[in-house]
Amino acid sequence: MVKKKFISIVATLGLVLALALVPVASPVMAAENQTATGSFTCGNAVPTVGIPAVTTPMTPQSQAWVNVTITDNNKLSDLSTVVAVLFYDADGSYTDPGASPTPNTQTLAIMTWYATNNTFVIQSGTSSTWSVNNTTSTHPALTGYTGDWKFSFQPGKVATETAGSDKWFARVNATDSASATGSNNNSASGSTMNFYGEINVTTTTVSFGTVDLGSGFAANNKTATVANIANGNYNENAKTDNGTAGVGHWDNTTAITVALNTTGTPGDGEFSLAVDDTITLASSVNMTTDYQAINSAGVQTGEAGYPSGDHRLWLAVGSAGIEQAEYSGTIYFQIANR
Repeated sequence: MVKKKFISIVATLGLVLALALVPVASPVMAAENQTATGSFTCGNAVPTVGIPAVTTPMTPQSQAWVNVTITDNNKLSDLSTVVAVLFYDADGSYTDPGASPTPNTQTLAIMTWYATNNTFVIQSGTSSTWSVNNTTSTHPALTGYTGDWKFSFQPGKVATETAGSDKWFARVNATDSASATGSNNNSASGSTMNFYGEINVTTTTVSFGTVDLGSGFAANNKTATVANIANGNYNENAKTDNGTAGVGHWDNTTAITVALNTTGTPGDGEFSLAVDDTITLASSVNMTTDYQAINSAGVQTGEAGYPSGDHRLWLAVGSAGIEQAEYSGTIYFQIANR
């Protein structure tokens, strides 16, 4: 009996030891880290444009500016163009010139900054003296969100005079890469344009040749090419030499003189001159040593000036008292604001 019990215990222990010696497998684990791609598309922000400031007063052929603050919350590098339209509004109110205005040397100029080549250009009609300056025109660093564009330009010679009234305005559009455009919402401060007048005498010598004593205006007339350029209403004036003590005369190279008669009916030793901006004697003016109006109703011209034709000068001489010689003097033409 005792022996059997011992065997049973030993057998049991052997089983336990055998089980303990069996290898245990390691657990299998799933991947602990995975990735996914996240994305979003930023919506486009329409550029916003502040109220443009225009130099006032402006003067044709002199430096002027259009300054404007532009904001693009997608960054200024998103902008493709900034367009400043400078225009004349006759009634002095801001009336938007429309999406595609036509450049006109008297009334409208379009200045554009292009991001592609960082260049400022201007459109102002054909035969125009408007200009934009790429050296002094500026824009801010495009890494920010807001900044000032400064268009540096010179108005053309016939940019319409405003006689002290605010009749020139700027409309600025900023367009981004998504073709979204912001503008200054039909409001702007106005500016004035000073008078500009220019007179060009291309006939530098008017020779009447040899004239007869006692001959009148009808017998002696010559043409001078004179052009007036003006951006508003003007007078054109003319005069001739002023001699000693206020006595007008023309001189010979040997100091012989012939006196100016201002009535158009020269006596002995005298001559008279008449002038007009047409070729019609009936509308001419007798010249004196002071400026006389030969056109007191001049109006705004084109870039080529007015008239495109000629001025006429007439000469009359007294019947005696003038030595045989060549006499010469200076004829002056003047343009003045009216």
